[in-house]
Amino acid sequence: MRKLLHSNFIRLRNTLSFGLSLAFFLLWNGIMLFSSYDVMVKLKTDILLDSLVFTFLFIIGIVMSVLISLFIGTDYSDGTIRNKIITGQSRNSIYAANFITCALMGLLLCLWGLAVNLAIGIPLFGMLQMSVNTFGLLFLDSLLAIIAYASIFNLVSMLCSNKAHSVMICILTAFIMLFITIYLYSALSQPEMCEAVSITNGESSLEMMANPNYISGMKREIYQFFVDFLPAGQCAQLGNLEVLHPVRMAIYSLIIIIVSNVLGIFCFQKKDIK
Repeated sequence: MRKLLHSNFIRLRNTLSFGLSLAFFLLWNGIMLFSSYDVMVKLKTDILLDSLVFTFLFIIGIVMSVLISLFIGTDYSDGTIRNKIITGQSRNSIYAANFITCALMGLLLCLWGLAVNLAIGIPLFGMLQMSVNTFGLLFLDSLLAIIAYASIFNLVSMLCSNKAHSVMICILTAFIMLFITIYLYSALSQPEMCEAVSITNGESSLEMMANPNYISGMKREIYQFFVDFLPAGQCAQLGNLEVLHPVRMAIYSLIIIIVSNVLGIFCFQKKDIK
């Protein structure tokens, strides 16, 4: 598998889409940081870098869906995977090598996103205020969520021989997870109490009353489970620094990684590669 990884790393280094992704993150992070700085100056308020340092996670799933599907899809379209099998490489090794490479893509994007945010953000907003332990825990959750993304997109790409179909399915999967997260996250963000206008004897006043849109009970537990479980939900919480269950999120990511790879290796063993 060492030779497989070596060839994959060389391909990754020379892949145009990966270089464009790094440039895109530089642009995205720069826009986010300078926009926040402009708001801070105009409103004469303080914004902590802590609230911005993980914002790149909002889009990392979409970027990875494109990168991974193109990277592995090229292996199929060029006949590389078939040639690897013909030369005696085991299917397990091929699958594992591609997963490790995909995970490395995500890790490099994560490190690059953090480096850009810190390099631009510290001169604008000052040093991070969170403790080293807190940052380390959030960083670990970020890495696991990204590897979970990689395992899902690697599974799809390795089992779909058509490059165009693979790209479409991966991007669609990323957007579906994102839309589900937005819906659930919005629902969970509803306050329990809200202000309402009350009119008594012709005089209006504001009163606090129960919010009819507030979700409670078992329904809230189910919504929170999916937000914690989905990689997109984890990235949304990390990006907003609203992580409620960091250890639970890490466990869910590990479950996704293990199940996706076991299922992927099993199905890839049965796949007819033409």
